[in-house]
Amino acid sequence: MQVPAAVPALRDDPERRGREQRRRAAGLLAGVTDAHVHLFPLAFYRALWRWFDAHAWHIAFRGDAEATLGVLRDHGTARVVASVFAHKPGAARPLNAFLAGLVRAETGVVGLGTVLPGEPDARAIVREAVGPLGLRGIKLHCHVQKVAIDDPATLHVLELCQELGVPAVVHAGREPASQAYGIDCRALCNVARTERVLQRLPRLRLVVPHIGADEFAGYFGLLAQHEHLYLDTAMACAEYFDPQPAWSDLARWAGRVMYGTDFPVIPYEVDRELHALARNIDDDGAFEALVRGTAARVFGT
Repeated sequence: MQVPAAVPALRDDPERRGREQRRRAAGLLAGVTDAHVHLFPLAFYRALWRWFDAHAWHIAFRGDAEATLGVLRDHGTARVVASVFAHKPGAARPLNAFLAGLVRAETGVVGLGTVLPGEPDARAIVREAVGPLGLRGIKLHCHVQKVAIDDPATLHVLELCQELGVPAVVHAGREPASQAYGIDCRALCNVARTERVLQRLPRLRLVVPHIGADEFAGYFGLLAQHEHLYLDTAMACAEYFDPQPAWSDLARWAGRVMYGTDFPVIPYEVDRELHALARNIDDDGAFEALVRGTAARVFGT
């Protein structure tokens, strides 16, 4: 997946535009759940801005966590599933504590903690996050953390998530890949590795973001075989990257896929992906599942 030189316009024709306008008039674009948001301390955001400016795209919105939530609410988001991810040993506990504080202070926010697979006390960190801190799951990022989903250190964490009955959100897809991570993202992450984990941990509630970009067909295929696997749309359905998944597949599996933006780590307006879904998903029931229903079942939003 290549980063576009400029943000392309959404596909626009009378049929698509009319579908979105009808849904907006019916109130279907208000009160949605964004299942993929990142809330970090400002210093962490600043580090992300520097990294993305150097190696990826220009992050459009630059503000702190409270301002991030304000923008989402201004654009009709009622509920947020927010996560952090740890990039080095010792980072998880303060990030989890930060997010737990936001969850207590803000309405409509579900928090997912993190841990670095292989760090000392990894399982204790998970238990603290979903116990005393009140977070509802764990987020791992294979690219950032330089570890595969089927690595023994990752499995050590995921086995505990299965035992505790909490969802694990794992960026296990190959894209967007970058040499700046210092690893071969496409070798470290692929649908076959994810399938091995699902076979080993059949009761694990696993969410793979970005519809497992760019192996879309492979991840849709896994949905038919593993009842506790879910996907989110973040950046995969915003008509930004090419290729993107087929709208017909997305509608077919809407009960197992949830809308997410990856906000604020995106190069375009916060509601771009919502507009794309509203224009291109034919069935109102499928659209409702994508923007509210699936996330409610997985995260209790």
